[in-house]
Amino acid sequence: MLFLNALVWHVLLGAAAIVAHAGLALLLKGKELNIRVLKIYSLLGFLGFVGSWLFGGYYYSFYYGKAVKPGIVEGATPWIHKILMESKEHVFLFLPFLAFVVLILVNFFPKELARNQKLKNNLIVLCVLIVTLGIVITLSGVAISGSVTRKP
Repeated sequence: MLFLNALVWHVLLGAAAIVAHAGLALLLKGKELNIRVLKIYSLLGFLGFVGSWLFGGYYYSFYYGKAVKPGIVEGATPWIHKILMESKEHVFLFLPFLAFVVLILVNFFPKELARNQKLKNNLIVLCVLIVTLGIVITLSGVAISGSVTRKP
């Protein structure tokens, strides 16, 4: 049950972080910036990815390798682990760091964001990149979970 909870929190916190960064991108598109709300979203997005990272790491380290991975590697689609899981692991390592950059920019440079359109546009691009990578990773996780076969 502990491993199932870790997996659920991994997914929920990752999804919340993706939503927070999508919200950031949309809020940054507006003419008037609500810095307080931007700070809240950036903090929630960062903490969501860090929490997802920790719960996912726990699940992967103590359960996935022993109980889930063999069901994938010995199943009909072993390439799922070799390609999707390996890619997911490496891309996922970057998301908390990208979210930290967003957090720093929003919290320490709010005046620059309000008056520098180029900085604001670049931050929007970074948020969209985070959301896109998050969605790709989520879909990879769905494919990985769906490829597990159990021996009778």
